Amino acid sequence: MFLSRPLASLDVAEREEIGETQLLASLLGVAEMVSSVSDTDELIALIARVTPGLVRVDRCAIMAYDESTREFHTIGSFAAGEPRTLFDGLRIQEAEIPWLAQRLIALRLPALLKASSAEAGLSPALQQRLSLKSALVVPLTARGRFLGLIWLDDTRIPHYFTSEEINIVQGIAAQVAIALDGANLAAERDLERRRIEALVPAFADGLISADPDLRIVNIDPGAEALVGWQTSEVRGRRVREVFDISEGEASVAWTKDRGGLASAAKALRLRARDGQAVECVVQAVAVRGNEGEVVQILYALRRKPKTRGYADRLMDTMDGLAEFQEAEPPE
Repeated sequence: MFLSRPLASLDVAEREEIGETQLLASLLGVAEMVSSVSDTDELIALIARVTPGLVRVDRCAIMAYDESTREFHTIGSFAAGEPRTLFDGLRIQEAEIPWLAQRLIALRLPALLKASSAEAGLSPALQQRLSLKSALVVPLTARGRFLGLIWLDDTRIPHYFTSEEINIVQGIAAQVAIALDGANLAAERDLERRRIEALVPAFADGLISADPDLRIVNIDPGAEALVGWQTSEVRGRRVREVFDISEGEASVAWTKDRGGLASAAKALRLRARDGQAVECVVQAVAVRGNEGEVVQILYALRRKPKTRGYADRLMDTMDGLAEFQEAEPPE
């Protein structure tokens, strides 16, 4: 005779298994969106629209946190049947929500808010604006940084959030944080590039970047005007091959002073794209990583006095061609 579990316990187990399956499917779906949608704003809007249905509420807001101003601001929101939500354009200072900010930012823990609770987490004005009944607020964190929050609530009735629903939202929050962190890194890289582009003309006529093997990575517009080579033409080629200089001339020169070793400038004749030599003072600087290893070489180019670069010679050629075309033909 075989013993089996009572029907009631079997039903409970099946319900638990289905819940776990749904949870996994939800997280996989969000992870797929994060990996496939390249536009961060579109991704945030999609997650804000999809998430309420997973936890049986009708409103979701995703807010980013600005460390410099200590302020939360809405970057995406959704309310069922509404073209706009009460979160649109909302900005909240950290000082306005001290208890909630402490829980989210310092402790990195989710918070359950209730309008009737003494610790609702929001000021009376915010509770009234958002028509708070009950809400789940989960922090967004990535690589040890606090990036914002995801808010879920129901505008119809107070919602009791189960542990399964909280787990789902925390999993979604992890994916949202990954997307925001990636967007922030891209923005920081773009800002750093713009800073370098703005700074280079103050001390050099152009800048060439190379990897530790002295293969060209990038030629900025100033250096391109000077030597004529474009990054797309020479990326991956060795500096000495492109500019017709020796291995020693392409390497970093060092000089010793009271402060230790410092890079020294060299007077070089660099082969331009048209084959002519451009006389420059070149200072190669080693960029080092966290462990002190060389990760890139930067060549700052300064043209010598009376030196004409590739762009200058090209303009001379065009001017000469124009004069030739405008000249009257002989009788």
